[in-house]
Amino acid sequence: MKILDVGVAYGGQIAVGKVAKAHGIKGELKVYPFSGRPDDFCDYRLLTLIGPDKGLSRSYEVDHCRPLENLVLLQLAGLSGRSAAEGLRGWEVRIARELLPTLGEGIFYWHELAGLPVISEAGQALGRITSLLATDAHDILVITGAGSEYLIPVVDECVAGLASDGKALIVTPPPGLLEMNAGGVLAYAS
Repeated sequence: MKILDVGVAYGGQIAVGKVAKAHGIKGELKVYPFSGRPDDFCDYRLLTLIGPDKGLSRSYEVDHCRPLENLVLLQLAGLSGRSAAEGLRGWEVRIARELLPTLGEGIFYWHELAGLPVISEAGQALGRITSLLATDAHDILVITGAGSEYLIPVVDECVAGLASDGKALIVTPPPGLLEMNAGGVLAYAS
């Protein structure tokens, strides 16, 4: 199983970044991608920019996109000149949920899993997925419920996949992991 975190879901839209500032004199924008992957923006053709007060929104087609270190440079259709671009500083960048690329089997977007109930392979209800921790080795799902918090590594040995109805995640943690995560004490043979 692999989880891609592209941004925060707001109904039918996904917040994928934030305008950091204008770049150059032609109206390019420097955008910070929430996913940490500037290349993601090369797949986005239509963006909606939301003002800092959430009251204003503007839609733009992407004319040109190029990653620059941990940012992305965007030239948007109809946006020209540095002052016009600078006026969008701090605006949130969103895409329509249906414009996200289709993923292969066993790969999920984070917003599809957030809040999903989690059940152990033995049938124990553990709670709901509340966050995702990114580590160099692998992602870790944080599952919260019934006064406990469980940290489940996102590796094939610990995550079986979605239930047949798609309404829960089935996990197969190794022996002792659930007790250790819940704050229990394990008895070790000496």
